[in-house]
Amino acid sequence: MEDAPIVTALDLGSSLIKVVIGRLVNEYEIEIIGTGSYPSSGVKNGSIVNIETTTKSIVEAFGDAELMAGQEVGTVVVNVSGKSVYGFNERGIIAVTNKERTVTEMDIMRVVEAAQSVHVPNDQQVIHVLTKEFKVDDQINIKDPIGMTGVRLEAEVHIVTCGTTALNNIDRCIEQSGLLQLDRVLSSLASSEAVLTTGEKDLGTAVVDIGSGVCDIIVYVDGGIAYSSVVPFGGFHITSDLSIGLKTTIESAEILKKRYGHTRMDQVDPTEKIEIPAISGRQARTIFRSELVEIMEPRVREILEMVDNELTRSGFKSSLAGGVILTGGSSLLFGIESLAEEVFRLSVGRAKPAGLTGLVDKIASPEYETSVGLIKYASRLQNLEQ
Repeated sequence: MEDAPIVTALDLGSSLIKVVIGRLVNEYEIEIIGTGSYPSSGVKNGSIVNIETTTKSIVEAFGDAELMAGQEVGTVVVNVSGKSVYGFNERGIIAVTNKERTVTEMDIMRVVEAAQSVHVPNDQQVIHVLTKEFKVDDQINIKDPIGMTGVRLEAEVHIVTCGTTALNNIDRCIEQSGLLQLDRVLSSLASSEAVLTTGEKDLGTAVVDIGSGVCDIIVYVDGGIAYSSVVPFGGFHITSDLSIGLKTTIESAEILKKRYGHTRMDQVDPTEKIEIPAISGRQARTIFRSELVEIMEPRVREILEMVDNELTRSGFKSSLAGGVILTGGSSLLFGIESLAEEVFRLSVGRAKPAGLTGLVDKIASPEYETSVGLIKYASRLQNLEQ
């Protein structure tokens, strides 16, 4: 275990910059040895909007994580999200030309390259080409065709691109923080690595990561990625509505949301009262809790409806026998699972941290699933390359 390579995950969230240092003990278990977080005022809706403040947040979060881990780290795996992220499916076809007509690793590389020979706008860069399934002649739904015999090899892949400007901003922040970037990983892909089993991917399951600024969505069907998308709304928009509606600060609204928030008006005691903290010389006020929920429920429902539109647009909603798994900080809102089931008309569950050892108490929350997934994804890639 001590010889396992250490991986450092950097989660550029719209609320917090989070750093998690860990090592993969085995395929199912990660040891957490250090964590750190810092407010991320330089990130909005999943994208960096201020280089200087984001860099400061990264440095502060890394300092805390390194201190906890008792060692310095110089490399990092970072998540990618935001409005400039796009995912789409493509298919590649090649002839198997070797004498034995046996599919080799070189054929896999060729067919994937053929699938990604699609025009990408100049302001976008490819960050992932993820294979979903292969077809050898008339044999379909093949996960690993190496060694199979045939004359025609097809590959269905999911390609993810991101805006060049957004990627350059990430690169600059990491470089100015004195770090070396090892890999970029789609946020929803990282989250799914943390929360889904192979069986759930085979069954057909969607993961919805409800963060502060965006909702990251990824859909698995027959074990492969069939769809990915980003909805540019999240927990901060709920907080903002509360701040305006209750005439209080964003900071107070966030506290009230976490402490008393609920997404179902019919599950709240109409006589329960809560206190709005004093601000700017104004005295504290008492209101009914239902007044807070009356503001929250429509916004949460609206966000879930936008997610449902994406699931419908994917064309795979009817294939989601495994339902939807919610993760991210806003998945902790009371009542959100039952509201999501009503909106999606699918079974809905909340991600539960599993397979973690070490400083588990520091990251035992859906807020850290992206960071955990980044470590799992990067560790798996390292093992494949060895």
